[in-house]
Amino acid sequence: MFSIVGRKRGRVPEGVSFAVLLVSQFIATTGFTFVMPFMPIYVRQLGVGSVGSAAAWAGFINGASGITMALVAPLWGRLADRIGRKAMLLRATFAGAVVICLMGFVTSPWQLLFLRLLQGTLTGTTPAATALVGSNSPSEKVGARLGQLQMVVFLAGGAGPAVGGLFAEVAGVRNSFFITSVLLAVSGAMILFGVVEERKAAVAGEGEAVEEREEKGPLPYRKLLPAMLALFVAQATIASVAVVLPGFLEKMSVAVSHLSGETGWIIGSSALAASLGSVLAGRLTPRVGTWPVVAGSLLAAGLFTLPQVWAGGVAELWALRVLTSFFLGGIIPAANLAVRDAAPAGRRATAFGFASSAVSLGFSAGPVGAGLIASALGFGDAFLLPGVMMLALGLVLSAMQGSSGLFGGHYHRKRWGPKSAS
Repeated sequence: MFSIVGRKRGRVPEGVSFAVLLVSQFIATTGFTFVMPFMPIYVRQLGVGSVGSAAAWAGFINGASGITMALVAPLWGRLADRIGRKAMLLRATFAGAVVICLMGFVTSPWQLLFLRLLQGTLTGTTPAATALVGSNSPSEKVGARLGQLQMVVFLAGGAGPAVGGLFAEVAGVRNSFFITSVLLAVSGAMILFGVVEERKAAVAGEGEAVEEREEKGPLPYRKLLPAMLALFVAQATIASVAVVLPGFLEKMSVAVSHLSGETGWIIGSSALAASLGSVLAGRLTPRVGTWPVVAGSLLAAGLFTLPQVWAGGVAELWALRVLTSFFLGGIIPAANLAVRDAAPAGRRATAFGFASSAVSLGFSAGPVGAGLIASALGFGDAFLLPGVMMLALGLVLSAMQGSSGLFGGHYHRKRWGPKSAS
């Protein structure tokens, strides 16, 4: 019998369910990124004249969903611990299909801003999928699976802009919203019928009841804070690029008619590099620990971000973006694994809800900050702040691992919580 949690236990093999989830998230993320990187172009079509003003508007619009998502994510997380993670993933996916379809009908930037705020309140497919994988996977597989999920998200984040850029040039940005809506509907149907969430039986023995109560202890906020900061900085860096890249390329004398294609190509190839980094991090963290991977990735990503301020050509910018994205890809699965390890089993969705708030704040702050900096100082200067933030946080986390150095010692196990499952 079907239910919102999934088919009857045992009907769908656990490995097949995870594979369906990966495919569904590839489709959903492809849909979301099919149009979002081209928001500055869409804003200009809605009547905003100058490139700088369009960048500022696009920053607020792209970041708007992050504000409301940050506010409601802990509430969705608590609800997921009560009624199931799959139900929350279905809510996020089908709500996204409706709201993004409506974006294709707007006639002013203000209408688009309102729908983005609504989108943040109702959606959030990647955090919901992360909570489902983190809570539903066997302990010995969770690190690798979080890396695989992030790899799929990054690959889709590359495929979406690359294909969406070509589609936008041929059919227009507005029609891309309708394609996104269809893709999200397909993703939701796959989750509904092909993904199973393994949940404990409602009736348990006395020993199991005691164990379940122990698994639902208070959240260790002190242990969660470093992971949330890393997720915030990584997401802010990733989200800021879509706002400034079209204008930066135009300043490099790229023809306006080719902006969508060039933007999609750079974001797409960077996403491929990030997907490779996420897989490597997912396999590396059980061996060396989560915090060496997080701190090292932050430092490397920051070092490759700063030179983009002075990039003088498209090829140079592309190479630096690819290198930066490779290390950005390593931050997210390692930090998510730290969240999963720190939280009691019965509170993991709640913990991922707070982590999602950090991601959403980064998703909001990145575009808004980049848009304002680009409008006031120039497009290249928008890369300065994220580079400094990553270097600073990487140094702080490195210092907190003790006197044995960045990759030495066991400080991440003693102070930050249990080492990743291996």
